[in-house]
Amino acid sequence: MSAEELLGAPHLSVITRQADHELARVQDIIAHKVLVDGRSDFEALFGELLTAVARGVHPRPKTLDLIGHATPGKSLLQLGGWVIDTASPTVTAFFRELADHDVLPQLGFHAVRLLGCQTADTGQGRSTICTLSNILGLEVFGTTQLIYSAHYDAGGFRDNCHHALVCASDLRSELGESTLPLEMPAYPRVLDVDALPSAPLIVREHPWPRRIATSQAASRILRLIRRNEGAQMPGLLASPSCEIALPAARPNWYHLAQMLLDGDFVRVYPDGDRKPGVVYPITDPHALRALVDELPSANVG
Repeated sequence: MSAEELLGAPHLSVITRQADHELARVQDIIAHKVLVDGRSDFEALFGELLTAVARGVHPRPKTLDLIGHATPGKSLLQLGGWVIDTASPTVTAFFRELADHDVLPQLGFHAVRLLGCQTADTGQGRSTICTLSNILGLEVFGTTQLIYSAHYDAGGFRDNCHHALVCASDLRSELGESTLPLEMPAYPRVLDVDALPSAPLIVREHPWPRRIATSQAASRILRLIRRNEGAQMPGLLASPSCEIALPAARPNWYHLAQMLLDGDFVRVYPDGDRKPGVVYPITDPHALRALVDELPSANVG
């Protein structure tokens, strides 16, 4: 997509290039997008756009939408290998340089939006949102909900989903934390573990660890899952903190479940990993984390 087209759109969606099945759905939906692996790709993108402006291209007022997974625990947006965390001096230095050279206003940006799951849900996340706003002199938004592909259309983040966002101005003056609950479909999915796909464990190139549960541990885990409250959320932008292998009826075969958002939810793929995952809330996240921490790591291949 040309620099002229990017500058003329109401939103510039910058998406992490390394996509799992969930994030790939978001990439497929959005028409005007740029895929990045990290900070160096941002520098190249801004350089290309500034060159176009210098040639006389007039940028349309727009938002800079950064789209990727939120990190487990801290809910900080991650784009490729780059975590946007203003506790890091290298991160703040990058954005200060943009501000010093007035880069974002020159390109028509009036706001930055960090579009991963609940990027405004933790102290670190809220601090990053407010610090970025202070550095850039622009409004910066984070999310208060689980974000998935239904929040997007071809133009990017849907205008009618603005209720899922909170801005730095509001965070600075907030009196208390408030998050919105997981939205459930009209017909919640019921978890039937025996009906989940199963297979022998194989090596997978994922950054999150994998733990193996015994039958006894699996039973304890399942008791913590609100099994009648599953929500199908395609493109959910939450990276697992770990993957749990639950023993299947066939020896040395396993069902896989992903622990999300520091144990608040688990995700399974009852229809296969090329179909949307189903997310279930947990009754006691602390108990789940403690139980999973005791499980042995998987050693395969």
